[in-house]
Amino acid sequence: MATKQWFKHGKWPRFFVGLHYYTIVSFILLLITGIALFLPAIHTVLIPYLRFIYAVHITLGLIFAASLLMPFIKRLPYGKKISLFDWLMPTVLGTAIVLTGILLFGVDVFPDAWRGPAFTWHGYFSILLSVWIVAHAFYKAIGSRFPTSRTAKIDPSRRDFLKWIGAGILGTTLVTILDPFTMLQRLWQPANSSSDLANSIQFPEYYTVTGTYPQMDLSHYRLTVDGKVQSQLLLSYHQLSSLTQEQEVVNFQCVTGWSVPNVRWKGIHIKTLLQLAKAHETVKYIHFYSFDGVYTECLSLDEALSHEVILATHLNNQPLLREAGFPLRLIVPTMYGYKSIKWLSRISFSDVPITGYWEQRGYPTQAFLT
Repeated sequence: MATKQWFKHGKWPRFFVGLHYYTIVSFILLLITGIALFLPAIHTVLIPYLRFIYAVHITLGLIFAASLLMPFIKRLPYGKKISLFDWLMPTVLGTAIVLTGILLFGVDVFPDAWRGPAFTWHGYFSILLSVWIVAHAFYKAIGSRFPTSRTAKIDPSRRDFLKWIGAGILGTTLVTILDPFTMLQRLWQPANSSSDLANSIQFPEYYTVTGTYPQMDLSHYRLTVDGKVQSQLLLSYHQLSSLTQEQEVVNFQCVTGWSVPNVRWKGIHIKTLLQLAKAHETVKYIHFYSFDGVYTECLSLDEALSHEVILATHLNNQPLLREAGFPLRLIVPTMYGYKSIKWLSRISFSDVPITGYWEQRGYPTQAFLT
């Protein structure tokens, strides 16, 4: 009986009945692929397939967006009334999901200050629409409607859909471009506080290629610097901290779409180690190794010596968190985040490149943002 209620659509034309299921199925698949890309536990297991999943997610997003625009393309049947709430909620939330997705996809188009909040709200809007679909299915199954005046039926028109899509656009604009959460943080921060607003910046997620965050006792930590050098180095954390410290305020961009603007990194430039170890003139590449035993990366010498590239020990004036790469990580602001290897234990100067962990799995070696 419940199944019949779920699939009951009165005398609506077959095209719109099909569109209804087409939209729901595309969103559910969007949700599944989005979870696979975001949640670290699932993300790690599916690493070999992440590029494919990302491509599928983008394709499904286009399909979902197309379904929202159908009422503008296909004339709605006159006299076939619809429940206002049943169409308003998915149209408004669906528009917001599509727009925040576009902001995330346009890495070299939209500012990081927009795309940071867009990532957060892309998830929130998706959760809200998921809750709506479950509630909608429940009430459909029991043959009832939401106890609200908004369940009144109306004759659908393109003007109605235009208003609902406009509401989705307005909502997206408010939460991404204006970013009310950051504005509230600034208002609530005490005027005499010595802490910087940047200290409160949080990364949406911290990923690992092994499924766990490796741990290192700081008293035992040593960074090996070897390869084609005259003097091999074995540096403790204290020795690294005694070297000339640099600060870079840059944006951090993950390949899955999210970004964090104006992150303050503190550490040393690679040029400092190159000079200390007296690297040979034949050196053209630098290999990086993580003490997780798996993660590796490689940069050309020119890329590594860029003034923005830094071996970071601090994030926003605080020592790195364990999940952020403590005690030392590489930061390459001009490239996607997978090039910024975490938990560094060894740096090797060489005249030949190696294929890094992510590159072995199909990701570009030249991972520049633009």
